[in-house]
Amino acid sequence: MTEQPVAVPVRVTLREKQRRRRIRRGLAYTGVAVAWALSIIVSTVVSLPEPAHTAVLFVHLGSLIVGFGAVLMIDWHALLWATEWSSVRELRQADRTLVLPVWIGLAGLLTSGALLEPDLESPMTQVKLAAVLVLSLNGVALTRWTFELARLPARARFRSLAPRVRAAFIASAIVSQLAWWLAVLIGMLNSTS
Repeated sequence: MTEQPVAVPVRVTLREKQRRRRIRRGLAYTGVAVAWALSIIVSTVVSLPEPAHTAVLFVHLGSLIVGFGAVLMIDWHALLWATEWSSVRELRQADRTLVLPVWIGLAGLLTSGALLEPDLESPMTQVKLAAVLVLSLNGVALTRWTFELARLPARARFRSLAPRVRAAFIASAIVSQLAWWLAVLIGMLNSTS
């Protein structure tokens, strides 16, 4: 009788985890860019009758509420942590809880937006589409910071982070908010003109 080899657990180093996360982020950047481009392509070939257009507009607004609402809540928790009104543990919990609604909302926006027949010749629509791409890519970039947050002790303070890390967190939040609000504003203006 031969002995069966015992499986030895493989420990993955931090460096290997970071490498794997970079690869996943690279794939996510590509996926987001492809989804964005497909949304634009679909918008040029699909035309819906008016009753369907109204239903799709409802889905678009619902997706905006879900996605942007979740982003606002994550950023609110980040602001509370940065101003020491809450802990990084609470921010991590909010991020883990709300990241799925962010991506579901964004997917709904891209899908429904493609069916709303945007005027791709309009400079405002082009700016809105660029804002959507920026906020989507920024969302992928933020996954790096989510990983870094997970490594911090539960009581870590924002001010204890290295200045460049604090600046990167703040810059990502500002880019996110500017891109989301710009897309919302242009969408509102386009719908009323």
